[in-house]
Amino acid sequence: MIIKEGGNVFKTEPEKQMMTQRIATKDVDPTIKFLEKIIGFEIDEQDLLGTTGKKNDPGGAFEKNSSGDLDINTDLNKISKEELVSKLKAYLQSQGVPEENMLNVGRKKQDGFIHVAGDQIHFRTPIDGNDANGYVQTDFMMTLKPDFQRGAKRGGTEEYGGALRAMLLASIARGRGYKMSPKFGIVDPNNNDEVIADDWSKDIPEVLLGPGAKEEDTFTVESMIAFLRKNDPNYEELISQFEFQLEKEGKKLPESYATLEDKHLDRIKELSGILLNSTRML
Repeated sequence: MIIKEGGNVFKTEPEKQMMTQRIATKDVDPTIKFLEKIIGFEIDEQDLLGTTGKKNDPGGAFEKNSSGDLDINTDLNKISKEELVSKLKAYLQSQGVPEENMLNVGRKKQDGFIHVAGDQIHFRTPIDGNDANGYVQTDFMMTLKPDFQRGAKRGGTEEYGGALRAMLLASIARGRGYKMSPKFGIVDPNNNDEVIADDWSKDIPEVLLGPGAKEEDTFTVESMIAFLRKNDPNYEELISQFEFQLEKEGKKLPESYATLEDKHLDRIKELSGILLNSTRML
């Protein structure tokens, strides 16, 4: 299943209508600055995960100039989940929100302002710090490995988004006999999930894609497909699970830059041969 972009954990009671909305790219920065005042530390631009704050298409529709939610890389070495929830609750208290209205409670109560789920803390955030502008869902994605998570949750392209990129990473890792853990890195399931690689700038590219691969080769579905097509004889086996998922979604594999380049070279050779034969005939 491909998870569509957009927050959905906050709903009215009992109607269960969405309480959050998309946020325009121009509103992301002031909303982040508002959050920084609440949590007490700065949110670096590189910690805005996926496409958060990055969509900018002057001639496009609102969806191409907005984000479904705010995904924030949050370092557990700097702040614990309990501390973050405490800071959010302190802000809500200052706004006169009763204690019983602050937290969601499973499916019984979903119209609160804070939702704790595993390694994520969701916050119903007033856009630009003003509830008159509506609310956007902020996802604080807690991790002990912020550098790894930045690369793992990198956004994709318009055609092959971040969710598809994650699927391809998982497919390639599986093809190599490993697993792609969103928390720890590439792990070995045959050795108690020992971490094999967790650094995008060093070991992950070559473990996944092969010798000579660089971090930028892992940035998108297109770049990974291009590298594997050109360099790995087991390419089809490595991407088989991903290709199956694409077909279910009505999509096809991207035609990589390397493949297009090879086609152009083949055509040039063909034309050169024709020209050479014509010259001989003359």
